[in-house]
Amino acid sequence: MKNLLMLIFLIVAGFSVSAQQATPKLYTLPSPFERYTYYVATVRGTLVHPMGDFSKNYIDQNSLKNYSVSIEWMMRNSFSLGGEIGYSYLDKSMPRTLYKMSSGETISAVQTRTLKEYPIQFFGNYHFNLNNRIVKPYVQASAGVSVLNYTVYYGLLAAQDQKVKPTFGLGVGTKVLFNRDGSFGADIRVKYSATTYQYDYIDNGIQKLNASVGLFYRWW
Repeated sequence: MKNLLMLIFLIVAGFSVSAQQATPKLYTLPSPFERYTYYVATVRGTLVHPMGDFSKNYIDQNSLKNYSVSIEWMMRNSFSLGGEIGYSYLDKSMPRTLYKMSSGETISAVQTRTLKEYPIQFFGNYHFNLNNRIVKPYVQASAGVSVLNYTVYYGLLAAQDQKVKPTFGLGVGTKVLFNRDGSFGADIRVKYSATTYQYDYIDNGIQKLNASVGLFYRWW
């Protein structure tokens, strides 16, 4: 009787082990985001901090009026390529004083300095964590053009210049998935950007440090 019970136990145990080995566990299966290339769309808001001569000579105040949208193609290796378009607005008000206009006239006015930018850039990312990790840090290099609207107001009067100039950037960031195999996540990025623009108060280009937080959606 004992031998029969032992035999039954071994048979049941064998079936149990066999069933466990034959049934794949879902969490061990590769995610589609590991097996295929996929796409990422990101919407982000940015805090801009002016730097260098641009900060000294024109605007030195931070701005939260900055937004961008990007589309990114994630390859199966560590690289990704994409494009990003954005909007940036900086301004600063100066105390009332006397200003000499280009016409030779001197006026008393409150001066308001503004700069609008519409950057259009292509970028490449290198990611340090693959295999569908929840946290994926990366470095980024970007280049493109920026549509600029430089306007200085003297009360109701305005001096304006509009140009399209080259721009480039270098940044570091981290993508964080809300779920390992999910489609949504957050993207945190710090990026230095420079635009080769010179006019009036801006004599050595536009340099900025951009700290952004974004939400992304990915699909394959």
